[in-house]
Amino acid sequence: MTMTIHRSAIIAEGAQIDPTAEIGPYAVIGPNVRIGRGTKVGAHAIIDGITTIGEDCRIYAGASIGLEPQDLAYKGEPTGVVIGDRVTVREYATIHRATKEGFTVVGDDCFLMNYVHIAHNCKLGRGVIMANSTMLAGYGVVGDYAVFSGVIIVHQDVRVGRMCMISGLSGLRVDLPPFTTTSGRRPRVRAVNVIGMRRQKFAPPVRAAIKEAYRIIYRTELNITQALEKIAQEIEQFPEIQEILEFFRTSKRGVVGKNDPGDHGEEGEDA
Repeated sequence: MTMTIHRSAIIAEGAQIDPTAEIGPYAVIGPNVRIGRGTKVGAHAIIDGITTIGEDCRIYAGASIGLEPQDLAYKGEPTGVVIGDRVTVREYATIHRATKEGFTVVGDDCFLMNYVHIAHNCKLGRGVIMANSTMLAGYGVVGDYAVFSGVIIVHQDVRVGRMCMISGLSGLRVDLPPFTTTSGRRPRVRAVNVIGMRRQKFAPPVRAAIKEAYRIIYRTELNITQALEKIAQEIEQFPEIQEILEFFRTSKRGVVGKNDPGDHGEEGEDA
């Protein structure tokens, strides 16, 4: 098959583009870029650095992938970006290469909407959705199937757990535990993500155990250490419960707490 490359596109010598890929008008592809089968790159998109893009991805007009990080510590190291299969990167989204060493990583089936920013050294799991103008600072880690509403800012080094849902216009400065939903400008855990767990076919006993674990953490007078001990002793240790415990125990920035106020300090739903 003959690949479709618009005559105005600039493809550097050394770039590896699968014959089934499509490159749009005025797109710029750097010399260390690899583009997989069936991927389509839109007009004016720029892809540079040591960047690998998987199969059947859609890179829309004006997107920027693999350019130098916005980090004063970066001194030109040969870093890059790895993007999985079936990833959608909408207009003017930016994904920067890593600082010092390694790669910024976006997992399979992610959907990044207009003006999303993924900073250096971030790691996104599979199926992550980020709505317009969400910004993830350096070294952020996002678990599988997390969902971000629009205009969310996430501090550097923050972890967002698997299957979290974060409300729009939020600023997240500490870790957000898995399977939770939030609201508020300063996010506060409001409930467990029951709909998401059903979609991922979590068994009813697992969903019930997760809900009980978060009730103990957020709806009792126990401190975090006491709550984790109680969960370890009294709740069946499904892998998902162990995931929650490990998330809290390994947090370096702290985890969204029961007393963190929302916009108006209103009471949340039962976790």
